[in-house]
Amino acid sequence: MAANKGSEMDVFGGAPRFLAYPRPVVVQSGTDAVLKCQIGGDPRPAVIWERNNEKIDPQGRYRVFEDGNVYNLIISAVTTEDSGQYICKAKNSIGETYAAATLRVEGEAQELELREENKPRFLIKPLSTRVGRGEDAVFSCKLWGNPRPEVVWEKDGRKLNEIFESTHFSVGYQDGGWFQLKIFKTRAPDGGVYTCKARNEFGEGLAGAVLLVDAGPGHEDEGNLKMFAVTEGKHAKFRCFVTGKPKPEIIWRKDGRLILSGRRYLLYEDREGYFTLKVLYCKQKDNGVYVCAASNTAGQTLSAVHLSVKEPPVRFKQPLIDLEVWERDLAVLECEVPEDSVPITWYLEDRRLQPGAKYGMEEWGTKRRLTIRDIGVDDDGIYLCEMADGGRSIAEVAVKGTIVRKLPRKVDVLEGENAAFCVEVEEEEMDIHWYKDGIELRETHQTILKSFGRTHILVFVNTMPQDSGLVTFFVGRSKTSSQLRVKAARHCPPSCPVGVQINTERANAALLSWVPAQDSRKNPPSGYVLERQEVGTGSQEWLQCLTTDSATSVEILGDSVPCEADYRFRICSVNKYGKSNNVEFPRAVHLVPVARIQAPLQDALVPEGQDALFSIELSASVIGTWFLNGTQLQEDERYSMRRSRTHQSLRIRGVRDTDNGAEITFIAYGIRDSAALYIQAPLVKFSPLSEMDRNKFVEVGNPIVLYCELSDPAAPVHWYKNGVEIQTMEGLHIQSEGTMRRIVIQSAERNTSVEVGDPIVLRCEISDPNAEVTWYKDGVELLEADFGQDMQSDGSIRTLSFQSAMGLCFATFGITVFVSLIIYIFFFTFNPVAQLVKFSALSEADQKKTVMAGCPIVLQCELSDPSGQVYWYKDGSNLLPQNGVDIRSNGNLRSLVIQSAEQAHSGVYRCEAKDDDIQFTVEVKERYKFIAVGSPIILQCELSDPTAQVSWFKDEVELFSKTGLDMKRDGNFRKLMIHSAKVSDSGLYSCRFADDVVTFQVEVEALTEVARNKCVEAGCPITLQCEVTEPAAQVYWCKDGVELLPQDDLDIQSKGKLRAVVIKSAEVKHSGVYSCEAADDHIEFKVDVAAPVWFLAVPEAEKSKSVEAGNPIILQCEISDPARQTCWYKDGIKLVPQFGINIQSEGSKRTLVIQSATSTCSGINFGCTLFSAAPPVTFVDIPEEDLYKSVVEQDQLVLSCKVSRADAVVQWYMDGVELQPSANITIQEDGTSRILTIHSAQLSDTGTYTCRAGDNVLMFKKLQESENIKLKIEGPYRRLKILCSGVEDSGEYICDTADDSIFFHLNITGKIPGYYIDMVEVSVYCDLCSQMGRSWHYLALLKSGVPSGKENYDGSRLVFCLAFCINLTPPVRFVRPRKMASGIEKDAGETLVLECEVSRFNAEVTWKKNGEEVEDSRNITILEDGVMRQLTIHSLSVEDAGQYVCDAKDDVMDFHVKVKEPPVKIIGNSGNPEQHILVAGDDLILECEVSRPNATVQWLWNGKSLKPDTRIQIDSHDFVRKLVLSGLQPSDSGEYVCDAIDDKMITFVEVQATCQSVTLCAILSQERANVRWLKDGQLLNEDNIHISSEGNTHKLTINPLQLSDAGEYVCDVNTDEMYFSLLVKGKKSDSKNYFRVIDNYSLVHMLLM
Repeated sequence: MAANKGSEMDVFGGAPRFLAYPRPVVVQSGTDAVLKCQIGGDPRPAVIWERNNEKIDPQGRYRVFEDGNVYNLIISAVTTEDSGQYICKAKNSIGETYAAATLRVEGEAQELELREENKPRFLIKPLSTRVGRGEDAVFSCKLWGNPRPEVVWEKDGRKLNEIFESTHFSVGYQDGGWFQLKIFKTRAPDGGVYTCKARNEFGEGLAGAVLLVDAGPGHEDEGNLKMFAVTEGKHAKFRCFVTGKPKPEIIWRKDGRLILSGRRYLLYEDREGYFTLKVLYCKQKDNGVYVCAASNTAGQTLSAVHLSVKEPPVRFKQPLIDLEVWERDLAVLECEVPEDSVPITWYLEDRRLQPGAKYGMEEWGTKRRLTIRDIGVDDDGIYLCEMADGGRSIAEVAVKGTIVRKLPRKVDVLEGENAAFCVEVEEEEMDIHWYKDGIELRETHQTILKSFGRTHILVFVNTMPQDSGLVTFFVGRSKTSSQLRVKAARHCPPSCPVGVQINTERANAALLSWVPAQDSRKNPPSGYVLERQEVGTGSQEWLQCLTTDSATSVEILGDSVPCEADYRFRICSVNKYGKSNNVEFPRAVHLVPVARIQAPLQDALVPEGQDALFSIELSASVIGTWFLNGTQLQEDERYSMRRSRTHQSLRIRGVRDTDNGAEITFIAYGIRDSAALYIQAPLVKFSPLSEMDRNKFVEVGNPIVLYCELSDPAAPVHWYKNGVEIQTMEGLHIQSEGTMRRIVIQSAERNTSVEVGDPIVLRCEISDPNAEVTWYKDGVELLEADFGQDMQSDGSIRTLSFQSAMGLCFATFGITVFVSLIIYIFFFTFNPVAQLVKFSALSEADQKKTVMAGCPIVLQCELSDPSGQVYWYKDGSNLLPQNGVDIRSNGNLRSLVIQSAEQAHSGVYRCEAKDDDIQFTVEVKERYKFIAVGSPIILQCELSDPTAQVSWFKDEVELFSKTGLDMKRDGNFRKLMIHSAKVSDSGLYSCRFADDVVTFQVEVEALTEVARNKCVEAGCPITLQCEVTEPAAQVYWCKDGVELLPQDDLDIQSKGKLRAVVIKSAEVKHSGVYSCEAADDHIEFKVDVAAPVWFLAVPEAEKSKSVEAGNPIILQCEISDPARQTCWYKDGIKLVPQFGINIQSEGSKRTLVIQSATSTCSGINFGCTLFSAAPPVTFVDIPEEDLYKSVVEQDQLVLSCKVSRADAVVQWYMDGVELQPSANITIQEDGTSRILTIHSAQLSDTGTYTCRAGDNVLMFKKLQESENIKLKIEGPYRRLKILCSGVEDSGEYICDTADDSIFFHLNITGKIPGYYIDMVEVSVYCDLCSQMGRSWHYLALLKSGVPSGKENYDGSRLVFCLAFCINLTPPVRFVRPRKMASGIEKDAGETLVLECEVSRFNAEVTWKKNGEEVEDSRNITILEDGVMRQLTIHSLSVEDAGQYVCDAKDDVMDFHVKVKEPPVKIIGNSGNPEQHILVAGDDLILECEVSRPNATVQWLWNGKSLKPDTRIQIDSHDFVRKLVLSGLQPSDSGEYVCDAIDDKMITFVEVQATCQSVTLCAILSQERANVRWLKDGQLLNEDNIHISSEGNTHKLTINPLQLSDAGEYVCDVNTDEMYFSLLVKGKKSDSKNYFRVIDNYSLVHMLLM
């Protein structure tokens, strides 16, 4: 007893427990913090530390160490961000426990001070501006922040790059902290609120400005005119839907005049994207043509409609007339109705007017008059006089005064939008004030107040429902007001993710993680969008990285970015209603793409004093470091380092002799390359010359002296004139003296320069007109016919002219004048200007190239000058020599060669010389293959990286390995093989790797084996035919590899896509293999021509036989072809070998022997007939299991089969490629057996082998899935399961990958009859499971001591080898969960988790709902975790109710799920009853919004259900429920209830009859409150006012009631107000006390901005 008790105590005591709990720790910022706790437990527990539900890895600033049973966590150099709660968890095999420790890091005040000092702040904010349409708008601001803040500009809450094209705006920065936004050529939609957001690591700042764009004049044609009619007094609404990029600018015009928003015109873009014009209260003058004109930079369009305003049936005798009055004056509106008894009603727009202190209403006879007293800006508007039958008269009252442009009566915006109010006053610099709900507004980051000139603007940024209220503008004694209503968006984009974190512990990678927002269940995101931004480039552009559906973490690798840089990331949630705001991850991360060297460093030989340049070209943009002899170089005056994307360069200025032999090294992420620097002797330099010394002006005949000075006195020099070296000659001397070099020309001559092909005219004048002259060229006298020159003499003028300078080259001409024995000689030097560099003309075929993908592209042109330089361009971009692109120059020829054409190479190429250019058009077509049905399809491409992974696609759908389709990797080659093509395999195939793709167009033709294997008799025609994919495709025909040409007996045909070869009369020589060869494919035909076979002559005596009965009958004949088959007949009936009948074949002889002749054989005709061809070859049946082979690497692979004829010829193929005998491959024939032997099998020999004999094929395959064999992939595991194993399943099994293989040896010696465990029979199957990368394993299941009957399981009867433990598998059973009931009730929208536990961890289960299998989807997750099986439905709907079954074949578990609709709620229902006081004859309108559109509500009055009738109208539309009770009577007073079952809205209604007193009642939430009653803003103190209170009910009674008591009453309790509008009619019109609550809302809520 004691021992047992102690054992129990030990077990319980072994669970981890805290001997000393961790204590709170307070440390200073920058010091180390130590958290410790003392834990006991046996066995010794494993202890981890966590923070924010994430395990802390002991690296970096975190260290963990143990001291006995004391466990310590040390955090180095703590900051305030380390403050928080840390969890210490301990766990062993018996139990687990945890405790929390709190760390507080002091120093927040200093840090806050530092943050406040360095965070961005605006020194100069951007100013609001007003520009004309088409002008540029500029916003500038000056910012302070350290480090320099990143700035983002937004318009109306949206990023500029989301709404503007990039060419429409520019963002810039200038020294001094100035940031600028410039908008080019402003359009009307550009007007709005622009905000500048600045952010750095210490915080952010915000400033806003307003842009107004004034519309300019314009006129558009009306286009197709539509007609629209409206009754006078009604509204006309025109909607126009326009799309375009950039977003079009919309202008409305009437009869050619621009329409602006005003008293009766509303212009806006509605929620559905329609541009809308609304004409209010139409009048006869509104007749006309309305045009909506839309325009952007791409063009314009318009739509027109003609509005016709119809007169009402009953018209006013005299309508109202528009008025224009001054502020605080009296306005009188007068009209005349058809008859005295016609009643009328006055309206100010949609508000019914009542007589009182403000409005006077008079009637006498048919005259009707409205008097408006003390008129103000808010009285400006449209007034209507309406008759009972609906006829209306309309007048516009314009109030002139201080306020020129007033506020609209109401402004409706959606939550999150900006609300803008604009007022214009009569003078500048007036004292103005803005108020909301009586409180004066001041400018904040969410409230923008701007004034420029006479215009004043108020903008609420990112409005919320609590921003609703009365907005009032005051200037002097004038005011205008507007009711702002902010509507909550019914369908909102999702909230942004929270808890964003970035982990950069792994090198060159960033692990980004986030948590969905807390309201994600109400407003779930459908996915997340991750974007990146390169830091430090000045660009504000964000690029999308990836999207994910439901993951909450993703790892960004260095290989996923284009260049090495610091990257910042942000994320947002998206659903069908839009996307959330972006949330940036807390810091940037440095990422480096894996780069390779494209062009390495080259050794440099540089003269001393010159600059040395080293450059390296990489495959990716990374940041590298340069070293000189192992010392890192820094940018300074001597060393200049440049990086341009993938190009890196180093310039060393002024190299010295000491630099000779220096090693230059470049090191980047994973890259190192070096080169040597060698120094030449210093260059010889010229001393600088003055402008006068370098430009000489010399008179003819005077000497010319040119000189220069060298840095090296021993350096030789060469003098040149016009590119031709000058040598010392008569009259020209070259001198050298020390460092000086001179050339002296004793007498200067004239020079003439002309262009090649232009005429040359040399002219001179002599003093004696009669003197004779002689012309010379290069010292040789010119005669008249030498060069086609013309010599003329005109008085004293002598002229020498040539028609064309072509071919004269450089020459000196001279003229000699003979005058009185004195000879004068003059010289002219002709220097032809360089010839223009031109291209030779090319044919159109040479300039328009069509190339198949994969073939080379060669573009070639010829220049007139072999030394001319050219540049190649593609689609306007300069081409440089690179991998796969070669630019060549050979004499006059210039070539561009692209080794392998791709689709991206299509385009316009241009070769450009100095004076000319030539253009080429290149079209690259896809590769195409035509394949016959049944033939293999083999697609192959080559990669530069042998380890790269590729994906294969067909018609954009990804392909995966399956039966008949294999994907192989062989070094750099990737293959896709379809063993037997079908017509459905036709399509566009592509092999993709990263951003590269190779495509193949495959057409499978229904060309049968019979059509491709022809057996014909000699003399018959042969027709071989195939079809290509392109009608223009060129093909050529070959026989046995030799090209065929048209001959007398052979015709090659081409018609459309058909290609054919026809042999008119077949001969034996025509037998062989024919092939049709295209650019990318070929197809083969095998032709056998049977030689004519005949019987050799048989003697007549042999043809007639006489045989005695009982003797044998022997009939014999001989044929010309020993291989031809024959058949014997008796009276036309075929004979077959049987007892007594023997048929023999020996060489060319055929013999029929009948062993014993009978009388029945007398008179019988026997015949021998030749077969027209040899019978087809067939394969002898082979067991299915022999067709699947597995061997160990380097073992021998033997494949064998038998054919029907010993002379049959077969071919062996591997994956469609014919095999030939080699050192490793032997092909043998033994009678009818055909054997293929691979002596040493390699992994590359894995594949499908085919033995083909004529029309028949036999395939040896890899192991495939079947009914008994199942292949399964589970993460890194690959599983082969034999469901019902037998002796025949014994053998070697191999799990093969490209890099490794695992082998299993299965030996089943017999079925184990009747093993039982717990009296339950156990079925035996083999489950071979392998994980990639393990070593070889062998498995044997042997029969040993099989029991004779049922008995308990005994593991000793199994024999195991090589440490494998084989257990007979019991049936799967469910262990019913303790916490999960089979009957489950859930509300719609909740998450349902069905969980059960199985008896074996490897048990397979299937989930079903109402008998149909359930699969993983976006809303459903199926999980296997050990023995647990789980089905999760993330957001339930009513349709998800039903019976769910987890089926394990041996056992099932079912769950009955009921899904209830969520309770109906009335939106905005406070739970407190509302109170309405109305007058008899009024209408009662009660309205509420429910939480579900299908919710049913019931309206009750004093507990009785209300039904629709002539007075009661009950409406239900979407989420809104409405009750209208017309013509109220005092008996209608009482309690009205909207009953939604789960929620109720109660309203108390009091209908008052005509009386001389009125009581206003307000119910407060508290009994003790300071209540004030006000009328028109003034405290009440008249004699007829009585104020009382009872509990929390406060009343105001007016007795007796007077006309002057009409007005607005307010019950004010400081924190809230209740408004009452009291209307009192005079006795003439049988006055009634008319009361209506205008509104009842909370001022407290409105003040929360």
